[in-house]
Amino acid sequence: MPTTIKKATSKKSYSGDIINDDVKSYADEPYFVKKTEEARATLKRVGLPGQKKK
Repeated sequence: MPTTIKKATSKKSYSGDIINDDVKSYADEPYFVKKTEEARATLKRVGLPGQKKK
């Protein structure tokens, strides 16, 4: 079982957290693509408050 190794970094850190710009993008993951399409369909059907339906 691998152990966690804390490495020194020159990145900015806040309260012990390390901020790293090398984070994987989930934009093309099937789950998130499906949820995005469902949200767009819902917004198209229902709309946002204060907007008039066309």
